[in-house]
Amino acid sequence: MFYREWLAQSDLLFWPMLGLLIFFVAFVVVLVRLFTGRRGKNPFDAVASLPLADDDAPTGGDYPRGAA
Repeated sequence: MFYREWLAQSDLLFWPMLGLLIFFVAFVVVLVRLFTGRRGKNPFDAVASLPLADDDAPTGGDYPRGAA
């Protein structure tokens, strides 16, 4: 029972409680953002189709040897 008295009067309890509060707030923010999220266009949709897009970029065989 000694630890309960020591913890009750300790000034060091501020830091773990502050860390817990910061973690809890960040967790709630992530959950709110996850469930409410933006319902509009996903910003990754345009980037996701880049590897499949047709373009006029040269392929690896079009470069002369030794050129990067």
